[in-house]
Amino acid sequence: MKKIVLLIVVVMARFGLAQEFTFRQEYDTIPVEIDGWRPFVPWLGGLNRSIPNFVDLDNDNDLDAVIGSNVPIYFFENIGSPQSSIFTYSPETIGNLETEGWSSPCLVDIDNDHDLDMFATSDERVWYWLNIGSPETPEFVLITDSLEQITWWAVNLDLVDIDNDNDFDLFTGNGVGTIRFYRNIGTPDSFYFQPEEYVFGGINVGNLADPCFTDIDNDSDYDLFIGCSDGNIWYYENIGTPANYDFEYRTNIYNNIDVGESSSPEFADIDGDGDYDLFVGRDDIDNAVYSPGDIYFYENIGTPEVAQWQYVTRNYLSLDEGNEAYNTSVDINADFDEDSFIGNHGNAITQIENTGTSENASFLWITSNFQGINVNGCVPYFVDLDNDLDFDLLVGEGTIPNPPYPGLYLYRNTGTPQNATLQLVSDNLIPYSYNAAIRPSSVDIDADGDNDVFICDNNGTFYFAENTGLPEIPSFASPLPGWQGIDFSGPRPHHFYDCDSDGDFDLYFCFGPTYFDFYVGIYHNIGTPQIPLFNLQIDTILGSLNYQVGFNGIDVLDIDNDNDGDILLGVNDGGGILFFRNTTGDTAAVQPRLALDPLHGIEFSIGPNPANPITWISYNLPYPQKAEIAVYNLLCQKVATLAQGLQMPGQKTLIWDAAKYASGQYFVRMECMPGTSCLRQPTSSGAVPATQPTCEVERVVVVK
Repeated sequence: MKKIVLLIVVVMARFGLAQEFTFRQEYDTIPVEIDGWRPFVPWLGGLNRSIPNFVDLDNDNDLDAVIGSNVPIYFFENIGSPQSSIFTYSPETIGNLETEGWSSPCLVDIDNDHDLDMFATSDERVWYWLNIGSPETPEFVLITDSLEQITWWAVNLDLVDIDNDNDFDLFTGNGVGTIRFYRNIGTPDSFYFQPEEYVFGGINVGNLADPCFTDIDNDSDYDLFIGCSDGNIWYYENIGTPANYDFEYRTNIYNNIDVGESSSPEFADIDGDGDYDLFVGRDDIDNAVYSPGDIYFYENIGTPEVAQWQYVTRNYLSLDEGNEAYNTSVDINADFDEDSFIGNHGNAITQIENTGTSENASFLWITSNFQGINVNGCVPYFVDLDNDLDFDLLVGEGTIPNPPYPGLYLYRNTGTPQNATLQLVSDNLIPYSYNAAIRPSSVDIDADGDNDVFICDNNGTFYFAENTGLPEIPSFASPLPGWQGIDFSGPRPHHFYDCDSDGDFDLYFCFGPTYFDFYVGIYHNIGTPQIPLFNLQIDTILGSLNYQVGFNGIDVLDIDNDNDGDILLGVNDGGGILFFRNTTGDTAAVQPRLALDPLHGIEFSIGPNPANPITWISYNLPYPQKAEIAVYNLLCQKVATLAQGLQMPGQKTLIWDAAKYASGQYFVRMECMPGTSCLRQPTSSGAVPATQPTCEVERVVVVK
């Protein structure tokens, strides 16, 4: 008999401000159309290094999507039908399955219990999660993050019964372009992978081999497709038998497919017509080239025996402009709704027109080269600088090394409010020795009838350039660094918006540890419209975003015309946008800010039954923090460390196998260190107060 009772007390300080804001993150409530295709979850933020898998994870006879990428592994439930898929983001279904870096998942029933278990490569190791749930309701428990039978580092994998003996064999792709074969010499119920071919078939695709097996010609054996770093797909036909494979090279540019970098092929009959359709995951080209798309989709309009591929979309799931989404919004065509613009990785600007209404937005992707503008780094911001009732454009530049220093470009709108025509006026509107790259914004901060300019550079220095000219003829004073004591620790996205309807502008910005942004905060303007004064105590309005790649843009706008500010965040590596609807005053809203109740959502349980030597410990963290859970004996000796280091919020499940330990008393100790970014606010002197770890110890009785 085992009994584990854990009581964890975490003390958090709450820094209340005058008004509480609530937001609900939404992924699919506002449609976006891209070249005739509507991504299912356009506001996901895009995907970096996507690795798609399609399986029926909930036993409802249609294919769901499990996508490897950066942390975490994504799950999209198919709420449509086998013939007509409709995907919705459903992270709670599989829990917060985190790995170390980008992951390559594959799901099979490895223990013959009629549900799908999961393997994945991450950090060059093979991870294994056992499904202890049911075919309808999966529940994954991490068994190991380093499968002991793996003898060589792995970056991708696939499992398939290559020898027709009713169990799954393992193939791992590696960074140098080869594939390693591990034959399953166990049983359908209990696997054991034995290394057999270190360079499978003598194949080498260059770099980042990503194997995928499927019967593409309906001859009852598995053919081999391999993704690679070049973005193409290699194809080897199996001319052998189901029990004795024989792979013959056909092409290294299958169907002339090129998705940019790190192609990851996956075959699935997504429309229920009896043949395999093709999905290709990808990575963007990392050299300032416009390289959009999350997952490429090709429909098979041929037969099960002879595939014929028709390209459908490069944005199957989400809006993804490739990398570094510097987003901003403006009503560029005077139709009373906000259009969206994204500075993209090709040093140009993507235009996404709002074809809906001010209450019900609907977006249409127009172009990735708006007005032919090309500026290195390309951070756009629209503002009417000459008081002619149309919007001009400021663009921040990036330049490395310095000097020369980055410049602020001004494009004057010589067209009309309905039809913009932007012409370059200056490539250095407000000269200064800015560091590396600049992000501009502009508001009339002193209520004198003209728009002033603010700039944040790559060091996080915040500059103010007062407009000392006229509303029609702007003229800017030399930029003042560290205006009002504002100084960010890095190139933080920022935006001015009157959040409390008091007639002056407050400052929204992203922040977090080092260059990673986990939170959105506000510096409240407690002055007047004429004399601004910012309270530098951060009001954190969005927390625990768990988007470790950080953000490049923040835009605050009333997208639904309900008189409050909604938030759009431009994602760095993902290349897309996250959407948070302002639901302040709506009692049904879900608030994704920091959980302030220390016991909120924290639960501990054991399983599966008292006689099993494997004990499962489930717990929930309300916010990012360092935590350690360890087991000690009566001599206060640590006998097992179950979790250690920085952990993201959400549900976690750990395993403690007591089989090798003697009967008796043990102690489970959990030590939590509160996060520093939001939970510790600077004192009036500017110092950050120290925090102390919170510890709790509870007894564990093991009886065999």
